[in-house]
Amino acid sequence: MNYVILIPVFNDWECLDLLIPEIDKQLKNSKEEVQVLIINDGSTKNRIVSKNKISYLKKVEVLNLKKNVKAQIAIATGLEFLKEKKFEGGVIVMDGDGQDDPKQLIDLIQESKKDPKKTITVNRSKREEEFLFKILYQIYLFFTFFLTFKYLKFGVYSYLHFSSINKILSTEDVYMAYVAGLAKHFKKRKKIYAARKKRIVGKSQNNYKSLIFYALKIISVFRYQALINTFLMITAGTLLIGFEFYFLFFMFILIIFNIIIFLIPYKIKKNLLENPLLNAGKVENFYD
Repeated sequence: MNYVILIPVFNDWECLDLLIPEIDKQLKNSKEEVQVLIINDGSTKNRIVSKNKISYLKKVEVLNLKKNVKAQIAIATGLEFLKEKKFEGGVIVMDGDGQDDPKQLIDLIQESKKDPKKTITVNRSKREEEFLFKILYQIYLFFTFFLTFKYLKFGVYSYLHFSSINKILSTEDVYMAYVAGLAKHFKKRKKIYAARKKRIVGKSQNNYKSLIFYALKIISVFRYQALINTFLMITAGTLLIGFEFYFLFFMFILIIFNIIIFLIPYKIKKNLLENPLLNAGKVENFYD
């Protein structure tokens, strides 16, 4: 089976220049045809890369987006592009900063060959981030599960069969959060486990504000379940506690939270083009 590795990138060319040769090296003993499609998310920095020799990858191309749309929409645009090109094979999505370990590629490929149509996620066995981030991440996991009954301990590093592309693009969920789109549309997923590595080089472009907004987008994909769970919590709390001040304050926070997660899809939909590929420019060879 043919494979394409889909990588969204915004200005992170230095990381990517080190990542591509590492991906190539991991495919040394693989007989599969693998190519890389980089989604250049409207980068403002020039693409300065070394002329690395690719030995095992079929090709490395860049799909240039005309304007920056953030990583989630960039991934969805890449899937729309593959759909339009009638790509038939396996799609592996990964980040371009090296935190998604290239050594897991062979595991993903081998697992996909057992059941090509089964979606696979790479779940995080541990994270190599600062202590505060780890604490916030655990709070996010608990809060998300509490509101949605989804334990989303995986990132974008995943495998999709080409026949699943139509399904994940059938709603706008993937444009809000690719991870939530996977969880919503493919409940029976195969899981493999791997540590999330440190960035290859440089500092992350994300800050706590952007990460909190990303978490809200994930929950907003399951906003109706969150609304039901909130209603049940408020009903149970009212029966058990009554209208105590601290409970009224908690109830107010929950109501505001639900308003926010219902507004997020509206905001994203408002900014989306009717055809996201209108934002796609030409495809280039990465090393040209």
